[in-house]
Amino acid sequence: MEVGDYYNNILCESFLDPETGRVRIRTIKCPALPNSLMVESLKIFRDLDRYHLGTKFKTTNIKICKKPDGRIYARADGQMLYPID
Repeated sequence: MEVGDYYNNILCESFLDPETGRVRIRTIKCPALPNSLMVESLKIFRDLDRYHLGTKFKTTNIKICKKPDGRIYARADGQMLYPID
């Protein structure tokens, strides 16, 4: 996994980040990526009035990015996620 790489059809889930106390999205069950890689998405997918903690999502495409402070994360295409049952 390197900055600039793209991956398709990635599973992810919402969770409560113990460090910040905020709802976040992280990757799950993907052999090509580390579990718990943060996924940047629209805020609506972290809204507990719409989606409960642990909601599973799928992305059509993500890009590996790097924050100025050095943290690696993934950005969902169009910041869109798709809930799955």
